[in-house]
Amino acid sequence: MISVVISLMALAVFFAAPVGAADYPTRAITLICPVTPGGSLDLNARAFAGIAEKHLGKPVVVVNKPGGSGAVGTLAVVESKPDGYTICLGWPSQTAIIIGEVVNGRKPPFTIDDFAILGRMTNSPPLFNVKYDSPWKTMQEVIADLKSHPPNTYKLGASGIYSIGHLPMEILNKEAGVKIQLVPVRGGGESIALQLGGHTHFSCRYPGPSLPLVKSKQMRVLASFGEEKIKNFEDVPTFKELGYPNIFFYSWYGLLANKDTPAPILERLRRLVKEVTQDPAYLSMMGKTGDLVDYADAEGTKKAWQREYNQILPLIKELEIEKKEKEKKQ
Repeated sequence: MISVVISLMALAVFFAAPVGAADYPTRAITLICPVTPGGSLDLNARAFAGIAEKHLGKPVVVVNKPGGSGAVGTLAVVESKPDGYTICLGWPSQTAIIIGEVVNGRKPPFTIDDFAILGRMTNSPPLFNVKYDSPWKTMQEVIADLKSHPPNTYKLGASGIYSIGHLPMEILNKEAGVKIQLVPVRGGGESIALQLGGHTHFSCRYPGPSLPLVKSKQMRVLASFGEEKIKNFEDVPTFKELGYPNIFFYSWYGLLANKDTPAPILERLRRLVKEVTQDPAYLSMMGKTGDLVDYADAEGTKKAWQREYNQILPLIKELEIEKKEKEKKQ
């Protein structure tokens, strides 16, 4: 009798699991955006959510959970119930969070392996901007000028240490043998105001925010951190074309879920990323924001993420060593 009951229970479990996965989703999905509303990441989250609802038949609700440079919202997904109803945006700041803790001998709040990667939606390189009326007309002129002046003579504004505006600058510093000084700001608006006001000289700004400034002849783009030419900036040389093959950087936006989410649900979410990034309505939205749609599946996204980790790790190590040596001298 006991063996019969056990067999029936096993059969119930066997048949129940696929039914739940097949019915997914039965309610709204929460998409966590780990930053405050209004920025590029938030806009991307809301664009994705609106199109995703059409494909899923259920709402995708964007919830902003800022804090800790994105750690708070990201950690919420790691600690969520692994049922596919809580997912979050992935982007380079999470890489910087992990590395920042590792190089300082602390345990990071999460690692790449704590996530089930769903796929990448966009992948945009920053552009090196100067004021339109600045004396520099080419990137070669900028680098020559930087080398002919003492370190930190020229300044670049970016929203915080190891941000997606700061890291490209440090890659340039290292590979070109120059030293631009970081001026931390609170956001893109303040960065633009400082540069247009002549308080900073350069910025690493992404295609979307750069395009209107270029069209209005307020800014001039001298080089792209992309490895290939990009839309709307076809006449802008890449650093690779200028003789610096190791100067490259991308700000990618993707989707992440709890690593213990059932495989059938992950399969549906991964298919959703591909469906949305191929949807004409989504492509139209991204065309207006300037972010470059560049779909990659889970495996491709993980490889690119690991490549980014390997690129940034030694850089942040060097910067942290410099920082500690400077603190000792003070």
